[in-house]
Amino acid sequence: MDNSEAKSHIINNNEDTQGDLAQIAETLYSDKEYEKALKMYTDMLLYSTDSDLYVKMGNCLDKLGRTDTAIEYWQKAIDIDSSNSNAFINLGNHYYARNKIELAISNWMAALVSMPEEPTANLNLAIAYTMKQMTTEAFKYYDRYLKYAQDKTSDKYKEIQAQIEKNKKLANDYLKLGVQYQATGDKLSALKCYKRASLYYPNFSKIQLNIGSLYYADKNYEEASKHWTKAMYLDPNYPKTISNLAVCHDMLKQFDYAYCYYTIFASYVINQPEDYNRVITRCHKIKPYLNENPLLIENHILIAKNAFANCDYSKAISEFKNYIILKPQEQEVYWELVNKLEQYLNPDRVMIDACSDKGIKLMGEHKFKEAQKYFARILVLADSGSADYANARRKFGICLQNS
Repeated sequence: MDNSEAKSHIINNNEDTQGDLAQIAETLYSDKEYEKALKMYTDMLLYSTDSDLYVKMGNCLDKLGRTDTAIEYWQKAIDIDSSNSNAFINLGNHYYARNKIELAISNWMAALVSMPEEPTANLNLAIAYTMKQMTTEAFKYYDRYLKYAQDKTSDKYKEIQAQIEKNKKLANDYLKLGVQYQATGDKLSALKCYKRASLYYPNFSKIQLNIGSLYYADKNYEEASKHWTKAMYLDPNYPKTISNLAVCHDMLKQFDYAYCYYTIFASYVINQPEDYNRVITRCHKIKPYLNENPLLIENHILIAKNAFANCDYSKAISEFKNYIILKPQEQEVYWELVNKLEQYLNPDRVMIDACSDKGIKLMGEHKFKEAQKYFARILVLADSGSADYANARRKFGICLQNS
């Protein structure tokens, strides 16, 4: 009995389970009998509307060259289950193969929201950002690939690991040398070392902070602001960088940016009355100028949209937030998009919080064995020295004792 006859036998006699249908469909797909596999998956819709069925049907259609319909099926899978990472990955692969890099990136990013540890999507993003010559983003996703790759013995993994480790070492060496030069007052040599470090690995925020401080000391506020902005993108929650940017833009008379950064910094010092009052007083003095120059405000939304279209999501988030600060009545329009982009950039954080909430809920219901897997996933996602890791490890132990 060939595969087609077996399929007919199963359906007509209605004696086998959906699992049997799936197994035969997988065999047909592996044998490159895509038309027959597609028919099998279509028949399975009688038993289930699982989103993965639509992903597999899309895969068959893609192999058959019916790419437009394949896209529709992958999108249908996402409509059913917005966390179906395989559908997003397939869409990303489709667009990448057609040189639609931005669409590929946005779909791979969406895949990571529900599956941050998916190695293929992380590596794909690293390669795509390398093609766009966006090195900061590329290094970020190479780092993520190295963290989450399942096969750490492959030649590809070893090659990437060796190159990244080499770059980081060189960057650290030049950073240390720059600090030594800066301590002796040799600013020019320090700057050369910091810039060399940034070429090797731009994702150490200290490099960007130090470059910014040297330029600021020379009253080159324009260059200082550029590097402090890079530092902010790398570490958005470091108040000193925000304060530096506020003062720097104030010196440049770029009062729209100064107002935004003073406002953000105020939220960090709200319990420090002297600093808070100083910052708010400056904001009040700047505000009339902004009211007289509405085009300055509208410029931020243009920059944000351009950055978004270019997949420069750190810049897009920053500029959308600036626009909301300057024009708070637009918050409802753009805040949802900001939240989406922040999930794109911090998928680990999203999943850690979701797993923690689910695990704690299950513990409260005394379902310790089920809760255990959520804390185990946090142990994969969280940095080993973090509070998230310590809390998950403790709760994992409690679940282990009670299961």
